[in-house]
Amino acid sequence: MSTKGTHIPDWLKVPFAGITPAPSQEKGQDLFPTGNWRSIRPVYRDKLPPCNNACGTNEKIQGYLDLVKRGKYVDAYALIKEDMPFPSVTGRVCYHPCEQACNRGQYDEAISIRAVERFLGDLGQALARDVVKAGPSNGKKVAVVGSGPAGHSAAYQLARMGYKVTILEKSPKAGGLNRGGIPDWVLPQAVLDREIERLVEMGVEIKTNVEVGKDVTLADLKKNYDATVFAVGLIDPNSARAEGEDKPGVLFGLPFLRDIGMGTSKVKLGARVAVIGGGNTAIDCAREALRQGAVEVTLITVEGNRKEMPAGPEDLHDMVEEGVELMHGRAMTAVLGNGKVEALQLHAARFTGAINASPIAIDREAPGERFPVDNVIIAVGQKPSLGWMPAEYKTERGTIKIDQFGRIANTNFFAAGDVVQLGTGQPLMVVNSVGDGKRVAFHLDKVLRNVPIEPRTVPIDVIVDLDRMNMTYFPHFPRVQQKMLAPASRRGTQQEVILSYSEEQATEEASRCFSCGTCNACDNCYLVCPEPCIVRSVRSNGLYKILVDYCKGCRVCIEECPTGCLEGVPELDFDTGVVRMDTAFAITQGLHGRQAEELANLADRPAKNV
Repeated sequence: MSTKGTHIPDWLKVPFAGITPAPSQEKGQDLFPTGNWRSIRPVYRDKLPPCNNACGTNEKIQGYLDLVKRGKYVDAYALIKEDMPFPSVTGRVCYHPCEQACNRGQYDEAISIRAVERFLGDLGQALARDVVKAGPSNGKKVAVVGSGPAGHSAAYQLARMGYKVTILEKSPKAGGLNRGGIPDWVLPQAVLDREIERLVEMGVEIKTNVEVGKDVTLADLKKNYDATVFAVGLIDPNSARAEGEDKPGVLFGLPFLRDIGMGTSKVKLGARVAVIGGGNTAIDCAREALRQGAVEVTLITVEGNRKEMPAGPEDLHDMVEEGVELMHGRAMTAVLGNGKVEALQLHAARFTGAINASPIAIDREAPGERFPVDNVIIAVGQKPSLGWMPAEYKTERGTIKIDQFGRIANTNFFAAGDVVQLGTGQPLMVVNSVGDGKRVAFHLDKVLRNVPIEPRTVPIDVIVDLDRMNMTYFPHFPRVQQKMLAPASRRGTQQEVILSYSEEQATEEASRCFSCGTCNACDNCYLVCPEPCIVRSVRSNGLYKILVDYCKGCRVCIEECPTGCLEGVPELDFDTGVVRMDTAFAITQGLHGRQAEELANLADRPAKNV
């Protein structure tokens, strides 16, 4: 074997394999039982599936899909609960960035990950006891301000770590955005109630009708708790900056949905309703208006067409299917009427730069268009309400100022969710808030334990190129579609529009997963090896071993690996970060213990892990 051009660590520069002089035939046979013509050895190295990487809370999606296709549903539910406290919620409301990243989307159709997640979440709700429990008490107390996605997530993870957690919620019911911003026909109240019950079962205390800055001060939080997480969300609606917004009959998006979700007041709409905005909240408001008795609903957007709208395309499709009209390229410049809303004044408009991230140019020279309505719902975004927070804790934009770990200044105050993500360019989604709450919980824990917090520096290999996998093993299969209520039956009802997968559907859809870059125990390497070089005690992910004494380096296992988790590395490359499978020159005791001992002796140093 030639070693020319091969990097060999200093501690392994010993006289063998052609290096000053070559070892004897007997010694060479000990070091190279297969002969010295093998130049490539197979190595198992985990890559990161793109779905896991795109998920805002980094759920182990490939892992639970693999368990579902094997019928291990409770195991799959337990795995998803490591990162997601309420899969029955995100299985309904998440805008599934994981599916947009799914490699299967380049092949036929992306995996319906959200539908499988909902199947698991509903299965978990049916269990008499949850699979996750609070950790042993560490004697410390943490307050979480806000019970929305970020606050719920932070409280959940902190309880698992043994903290006594108290949630302080301003509203009369817990749930935050999940209750006050998402309609029942997307997320039924009973589903959310059950997830909150699970949180209480873990020992988390929830105090409603408690407003920080009014009922509780920052000084109270410092005195009574070891740390506090602020997850207060964005609760104040943005103005459309149009004349007459204060007229009776003008409603705002999030308060409109919140009043319905919380049941705090009766919403009455006229027959003709206009909704201003092109985002997801505007879509929900338009569809909810139909269910609250409106006969004609029109969504008015500055965006020039559907593709420019930031709203999810699936929800947009469902909205139009239900009968909502679209009017593009318009801005509302005034609300007209004598004492109440009678019409809107509209002008042609466009964004001057990037869509939804630049000022709006309104053509005021042309005469305005009169658009008769009985109500208008303004849904052009939200902003924080932080008048009670010191100025030094806030950014110029009015959000909470934090460091990269979610910490406020050098205090034991932390913040998570939309109230810190607004303006960062990160999409304001439930799953991103959940992930933010999770990460802040772990950082808070380190601070209270006096453990240094360090940013992640280990590079990750996200497998996004289908050429890195063997696609000949994957037949084309259509995506299993979720059943939906007929459009005509949706208006006037709060029944869920999208229905759940059955067990058979969930298993079939999970079976479409490529398992990108991760061993899924397909047995290919075990079966195609021309020598008895690959062994396993059980057929399980990643538990395959290579008998290096017999491996000839023929690469058949590498070429026939469907998922791309096996790769070939140069025989004398010792710095490859090899994991799990035994390989040549690994000087740890494994299947080739004789070789490990020889190398340790030759290197004149104790065996070490590589």
